[in-house]
Amino acid sequence: MRLPVAAALLAVTTPIAALTPLAATAQVKSPLELTTDPADRAVMAEAAAAVAERPPSLAKLDAVLAKLPRPTPLRGMVQSARASVLNQEPNDKLAVAAVEEALRLLPDHPVPKMVATEVFTFSGAPQRAADLWLVVSQQAPELARQSDRYTMNALLGRLYEIGDHARGDRVSARLGEIGFATALAPERSTYALATIRAAMRAGRTADAIAAVPTVGDADDLAAMYINRRFEPLWPRIAEWSGGSFDAPRRRYLEELRADWNATQSFETATPYARELASLQAYDAVVKLFLPLFDHLTKEDYDAGVETLAPIVARSLTAIGRASDGQALLGRVAQQLPAEAGANVLNIDAAYVTLAAQYADWPQAITRADTFLARLKTLGSINRSAIISIQAYRTCALFRSNRLSEAQTGKAEVMLAAATNPSTVAFMLACMNDAPTLRAHVIDRLADEDTRGWALGYVQPFVSEERVPIQRLTAPVHEAVRTSSDVVAAANKVGRILPAPIGGKLPSGFEPFRTPPSTTPLGKDAV
Repeated sequence: MRLPVAAALLAVTTPIAALTPLAATAQVKSPLELTTDPADRAVMAEAAAAVAERPPSLAKLDAVLAKLPRPTPLRGMVQSARASVLNQEPNDKLAVAAVEEALRLLPDHPVPKMVATEVFTFSGAPQRAADLWLVVSQQAPELARQSDRYTMNALLGRLYEIGDHARGDRVSARLGEIGFATALAPERSTYALATIRAAMRAGRTADAIAAVPTVGDADDLAAMYINRRFEPLWPRIAEWSGGSFDAPRRRYLEELRADWNATQSFETATPYARELASLQAYDAVVKLFLPLFDHLTKEDYDAGVETLAPIVARSLTAIGRASDGQALLGRVAQQLPAEAGANVLNIDAAYVTLAAQYADWPQAITRADTFLARLKTLGSINRSAIISIQAYRTCALFRSNRLSEAQTGKAEVMLAAATNPSTVAFMLACMNDAPTLRAHVIDRLADEDTRGWALGYVQPFVSEERVPIQRLTAPVHEAVRTSSDVVAAANKVGRILPAPIGGKLPSGFEPFRTPPSTTPLGKDAV
């Protein structure tokens, strides 16, 4: 079982594992070296043991803290550890208070900044988290390389969600520069794309053109290929992609498959499964990843279970095995341990999605209410997830003829038009509100921060109507996408390609192929 996020972070930031060795590489002294007060030195060994304990005990840390009443570096070390443990609690105020003090007492040390990155990411201060992490990445890149993948993805998501694309790109580009140790194929492509955006923003077009081959995800390449902001890159993208984007998509799938084959973990399975599902390879998703859940127990819980399960459940639903999808979610929900925390909401959200996919409106409303009630007990979570569930609930209310409630929900979701444009578009299509959807797409085309989504929306696509919700919304989307005013607005800032990009597996790609065996062949092998 992997340690919780905070505990895993402490595993590389204890005084023994990180504070002392970092003194040589980051030119900073450890709190132990800085401890000169006789009273502090008397409890120094106890403090180090409490911080190093696995799993960390808040009671022991509190007991040590009580023996350190003065504002000393050793107290700062203990407060860093307390903040990381307290960050697992629903109330983030105690974690924020602890890490604020640690930052004041150890202003030159990277470890409190690393802990603060996690605390501030999940307590509503992503910009401060980003700035602190950027300092760590310069001061101690070897420590920054060990950042928690979940935290960094959440940090980037929150930065982009609030419209701070420049800061998000700086963090992404820096992750790529330092060789972020746990980055998978999607993140590697994101970092490369951020580097290109930063180069274009700075007027370094030649650098941006040179970086085109570093973008792995074919969808990231295509997003630049339809946006006039990147028009100087179009010839290089066309040359690199072969025009159809099949070649880079195949390479990207091979990269995802290699990540998966290297570890066979839930974390590496999730991006591979997500990409296969986006290409309608649902049978492959089920055959590859459903067996991972056969022997799931609380004792064997691993990070990523709660994010992979919804993808597999939706794939089961798409191939006509909806009951198996529901059963999978139920099995996973029963096996999630207490330390999964707010991640249980991934399963609650998946129930909402499956109910909406099959137009089971009463179930969608009930499940959405369960999600919204549970999140109140779990502290700060991703705002995008809340908006998504509210959109599903509003859709279900409208289809259930509960129009007054639906209008209230619609107004709330519309507030997120600039931060969650795709979610808003789904809701409007479900409510058969083509005029508002047209206006929404045109507004998003005019906004540079959301233009990428809007240009992707207006492109031709491979139709998929396997479940009722898709059959319900597809005609509305198609009418809006091809309307003359939307097409005109799109052509001002980008272009509409003549044929779909993606939507199915590229020719020649085998989802199940495994890497060559390292075991020697037998002497009688042919």
